[in-house]
Amino acid sequence: MRINTGSIIQSIDAERKKVEKATVSALNKTAIWLKSKAAKEISEEKKIKLSLIRKRLRIFKAKTSRLEVLIRANLYDIRASTIGKIQKTRRGSKVGKHEFMGGFAAVMPKGNSGIFKREGRTALPIKEIKLPLEPEASRIIGNLVNYEVEEVFTKFFERELSYKG
Repeated sequence: MRINTGSIIQSIDAERKKVEKATVSALNKTAIWLKSKAAKEISEEKKIKLSLIRKRLRIFKAKTSRLEVLIRANLYDIRASTIGKIQKTRRGSKVGKHEFMGGFAAVMPKGNSGIFKREGRTALPIKEIKLPLEPEASRIIGNLVNYEVEEVFTKFFERELSYKG
């Protein structure tokens, strides 16, 4: 009796390639899911437009040569003027759902406009008002990664395997 080892090896290689493609696809879909979910939760908590948060999350997709996904989140402070239209109020300025007491809109000599606040009683030391994202945003992303990503990846992976197979 003769066993054809060449065809067995080829079928094993084909299966491995199918599994690799399914893994890459599932990783990329999980990363897209994580980006959208994180952006939605951060924007709801911080009351900032979803598009501003979405721009700050970037995905480096997986390939068959590199079976990992990297999501880079720029969680530095957002300038208050980028959130929306600046409105002047009696007590200061307002942008979107955020109100800043003692804040005022101004255009700097270089041309950039924003909401500023005086540091003391004198006219000139002023600083631009920024909204911090850091503790809440990293907590939201950490919770998603620790508790939900594995289930979502498993769901996508099983779906891809059944599709590719």
